[in-house]
Amino acid sequence: MRSVIVCVDDEYSILKSLGSQLKRSFGRDYDVELASGGEDALVLCAELTAEGRGIPLIISDQRMQGMDGDTLLIQLHSLYPKTLKIMLTGQADADSIGNVVNAAALYRYIRKPWDETDLILTITEALRRFQQERELSQHNQLLKTINARLESSLSILLATLEATVDGILVLDHKGKIIIYNQNFINLWQLVDSGHASHRANILPTILQQLNEPDASQFKALFAQVNTEYHDILQLKDGRVFEYYLVVLKM
Repeated sequence: MRSVIVCVDDEYSILKSLGSQLKRSFGRDYDVELASGGEDALVLCAELTAEGRGIPLIISDQRMQGMDGDTLLIQLHSLYPKTLKIMLTGQADADSIGNVVNAAALYRYIRKPWDETDLILTITEALRRFQQERELSQHNQLLKTINARLESSLSILLATLEATVDGILVLDHKGKIIIYNQNFINLWQLVDSGHASHRANILPTILQQLNEPDASQFKALFAQVNTEYHDILQLKDGRVFEYYLVVLKM
């Protein structure tokens, strides 16, 4: 469904001229809709939104009967904050422009009578910016979704690790400790504070509890995490552990 550029002016000849210029330059990619005043523009934008039509840009005259352009753009900004707004003004009305700028509702203002080339360049840049911001918003939403799924997967993994009666230690391909469960800590009688410095002490603490040659063999296994292995460990305190080293590719 094509997006729509909305033009607002209470002078029909100016509105028609503006619409014709926009249709010539952007009619291939966008529809151009015309509104003869502020109230008509509000109704038109509501109808377009209800139809699921995007409104990347609204161009409004400042001096109009009934609702002025600054009032209209401020209202439209509260309803459609992502839509960019351009004001057409026949004179430098600093107060009106300032009102819209302060409400963060104005992308640009253009003096009347406008130069068509300048107008088209300004609108082209506005549409490009709108597209970039929309793509950025979509990318950010995708990242949030991915992160939420990863957090959910991690929660399931942690729950699974903690539910098993075995002590489990997970290493990456470089032998760096990624995660372990509480039973692993309990079996090896380790102190776990969660800090990286304590993780670095896990291997030395384990080796201190082993007799040779088990200690040297176990240390070598930490450096060869791509090897699957199964053996029995005899601890200095008389305890005996059966352990498995398994490679998982993710």
